[in-house]
Amino acid sequence: MRRHDKASCQVTCGLQRLLEIGEIFIMKFSIVTPSYNQAEFLEEAICSVLDQKGVDLEYIVIDGGSTDGSVDIIRKYEGRLAFWCSEPDGGQYAAINKGFEKATGDVFAWLNSSDIYLPWSFSTVDTIFERFAEVDWVASMHKICIDEMGRFAGFQKVPGFSRNAFIQGMHGSKANPNFIQQETCFWRRSLWEKAGGAIPGDYKFAADFHLWAKFFEHAPLTGMECPLAGFRYHGDQRSGVSHYMDEVEDLLSSMRKDEFEPLHHRIMPIAYLDPQKRSDVQGAAPSGDWSLNAMPNDNFIFEVDDAEAALRKKEYIIRELAEACEKRLELIGKLQMENTLRAQVRKTIRGYFKK
Repeated sequence: MRRHDKASCQVTCGLQRLLEIGEIFIMKFSIVTPSYNQAEFLEEAICSVLDQKGVDLEYIVIDGGSTDGSVDIIRKYEGRLAFWCSEPDGGQYAAINKGFEKATGDVFAWLNSSDIYLPWSFSTVDTIFERFAEVDWVASMHKICIDEMGRFAGFQKVPGFSRNAFIQGMHGSKANPNFIQQETCFWRRSLWEKAGGAIPGDYKFAADFHLWAKFFEHAPLTGMECPLAGFRYHGDQRSGVSHYMDEVEDLLSSMRKDEFEPLHHRIMPIAYLDPQKRSDVQGAAPSGDWSLNAMPNDNFIFEVDDAEAALRKKEYIIRELAEACEKRLELIGKLQMENTLRAQVRKTIRGYFKK
């Protein structure tokens, strides 16, 4: 055996031994992409997953029997996929569940076939999960959108996430379209299992929203001060928007009736790159290191969201004015009745004396 081969073998054996005794733990990311007749965007989505660096990746693609050339694209990358299939299924969420049934990783997420991950997404999420054991799921506070051509189409920053705000409809509702960006959500396998080990099937359109509700029962959502993915606007999304919103409102309504309130109901953790913090930990950014700040409550969400606060204030003022007008009309009606009664009495008395 040559010297460098022997040294390489010793290193490999040493790493294997460390893995066995638990001194080194390498997280595996299991990513599922549901696909159906979106060949126009599919390759870009696949590449955004496979081009991620610095993590152990298990990539699963579940195609619903596409006829537009999607299968040819998947076959092009099948050597780098843990599993793929192309066959009729029960729709997007059924395909995602099918994929996660085959997943063996420690961190789960799914990417729809029209969306993309940013180059640093997995390594950044991996850092957060490794540094902070109390974090069970994350989502970006910097929401990025792209158009059909893959060009930048919008950016929005949200102040954070909490179950309390979720129930109030501030993380998505008919009154507030600031939904949690699904493609930026990553969670530990342990949380997935606590929530039932599958995307709930109660709702056809808003099943992802229902999954977040299930997650919130077990853990707070950590907001990340970092963009992680891009949501693509395209024409095929328009058909289900109204149905999605109807299901969201139905789910929120049922949650508001539930008296269950976990301890983390008002906790709002935020992971951010702290320029004042320095670390020798491998993977720390040159400009600083990651910190986790768990806010004691989420009151400032309502203060920061000026548009929503203004809408609530406007509705409150309108309601107060309406109540005041009703009382004034009631008073006017009462006075009119009294005046009419007095007039009738006076008329009766005059008529009596004229006799």
